[in-house]
Amino acid sequence: MIINSPVGRFPFSVDSVRIRRRRILLRGSMGTWPATVEATAADIPPVLARVSPGLILVLVAAAIVLVGVGVVLGALLF
Repeated sequence: MIINSPVGRFPFSVDSVRIRRRRILLRGSMGTWPATVEATAADIPPVLARVSPGLILVLVAAAIVLVGVGVVLGALLF
């Protein structure tokens, strides 16, 4: 991922992804600096408004498949 800013372009590499207190936390580094990106449910609609309808359908389908796989695995493991 590349972060474009007024002071330059920096690579952002993700080291971990966690969900904490209804926030998605991406921890990693931007260039040589440690960085954390936080997103909440309120951040999703503005992002989706900028995404093409075809990509939204793909993302929804992928989410449905992942939930289905999670349900099946949960049923098999527990």
